[in-house]
Amino acid sequence: MPINNRGLSGQPILPYVDYRSYQGADVFIDLTFLDHTGALVTPSTFSYQIDDMTNSLSIVPATSVAVTGSTQTLRLLGSVFQLSHNWQGSEIWQISMKAVLPDGSTVMGVTILELLAIQVPNGSL
Repeated sequence: MPINNRGLSGQPILPYVDYRSYQGADVFIDLTFLDHTGALVTPSTFSYQIDDMTNSLSIVPATSVAVTGSTQTLRLLGSVFQLSHNWQGSEIWQISMKAVLPDGSTVMGVTILELLAIQVPNGSL
């Protein structure tokens, strides 16, 4: 069982990657593509989709990205990361990723992002 801050504080360990980011900040996700044997492989295609789980909204529809190799950093621009409702203070967003490998198999991944409002000195969000 992995030990991390969630486990030490008595919270459940999540079965997915969980990030936090401020609205308007770029998000970088490091990716490594492996085949079923664990060997590095360059996918034929790669796409991602972003959804606001808190408000059941599609933020970015399925978007294809050029694949540069077996390891890659996916940069998601901060202009995408704006709260749907500023009064909420934070929202849970899902980033779904899909890669098709050269052997025809499909690999899917999910990242959960808690998008946080930035409070400014005048007290507004």
